[in-house]
Amino acid sequence: MGSNSLLIRFALFFTIISFLVSFFTYLLLKRRLGLSAKGNRNLLVFLLFSALLMVGGPVSSRVLGTPATSIPDYILQWTQFFLLGWIGTVFLVFGWLELLQLLSRPFDPKKRIFMTEGLSRGLLAGSTLASFTGMLEATAGPRLEKVEIKLKNLPRAFDGFTIAQISDVHVGPLIHSDYLENVVQQVLALDADAIFITGDLVDGSVKQLKEQIAPLRKLRARDGVYFCTGNHEYYSGAEEWIAHLESMDIHVLKNSNRILERNTQGTSVPSRLLIGGVFDHHAARYLPSHESRPDLAVKSDPAAECRILLAHNPFSIDEAAKAGFDLQVSGHTHAGQFYPYSLLVKLVLKHSEGHYHINERTQLYVNRGTGFWGPPNRLGNRSEITRLTLKCDT
Repeated sequence: MGSNSLLIRFALFFTIISFLVSFFTYLLLKRRLGLSAKGNRNLLVFLLFSALLMVGGPVSSRVLGTPATSIPDYILQWTQFFLLGWIGTVFLVFGWLELLQLLSRPFDPKKRIFMTEGLSRGLLAGSTLASFTGMLEATAGPRLEKVEIKLKNLPRAFDGFTIAQISDVHVGPLIHSDYLENVVQQVLALDADAIFITGDLVDGSVKQLKEQIAPLRKLRARDGVYFCTGNHEYYSGAEEWIAHLESMDIHVLKNSNRILERNTQGTSVPSRLLIGGVFDHHAARYLPSHESRPDLAVKSDPAAECRILLAHNPFSIDEAAKAGFDLQVSGHTHAGQFYPYSLLVKLVLKHSEGHYHINERTQLYVNRGTGFWGPPNRLGNRSEITRLTLKCDT
């Protein structure tokens, strides 16, 4: 599918969703806030203009190829993405309020003003405060998560092997080199054996963001820096980004693997750990040659005792388990990114964040994202850098 066709489909879909959500938010607030006729008209104009901004911001960045250093575009992007998060939160909160009222017994008419206006204005103020608080959490950067994973097939020579994982940084309109520099310094401080970047690194073309991802050149690890594509790389020119990352000494795993060898003390035969990676789970929709194939990523000669897979989307886990991987490391979900959407994601997705045992052999770790996408909001769901320590389970 061509990039222009993809952009048109995205623009149409996002336009419909933005205007529908904004209009229904207007209906919910009109019903609850008790505004004057003029107040309701102003509210409608504000929400429809916000919907226009929400569509215009991301589309203009793609169509015009605006440099990330453009101050006017930076202000536009922050405004429209903040409004996207704020309106989405208000819509969900007031939608729940309607549902709760429908499910509850009729209340005393004398209390109606409090229930419809007083409570509603408090909820609107609370939603606004929550959006600003979430913005502060988003811009504060990631928090370190330390996770120990015991693997039955891990050779003794690799007991204590450490991995620094980052995922879903989304360098682009809102996240620039200063944010990424902070991430890189935190990763380097971990002194991990290997570094994994599990997709959705960028939101924009190489031309737009080449300088913004320059801090990645500083990444070094004893056993290498590895990358697998996420869905957002395919919105941004995946083949160009793969070539650029490879020029930065980052191993891009394309249904392929690398074998690490270590000798156990007192033995001459090395133990082997396989680090494989696949294209994004849905990559073939955009580039047919990029079909995600864990079965190819696991093949090696000589064979490895333990196998780890980089796969952006947790949905790859079933195929990874069939292929015989011991651990899949993923991202993609952002764990819903911010409340109250985090609650919905946990209800909908089987693997939304953290550590899972899939079967007796295969395990999964899902990073909740090192940056953010869309609304600059991580309310109650701070972004993360993960330090995974592999241990022998024997």
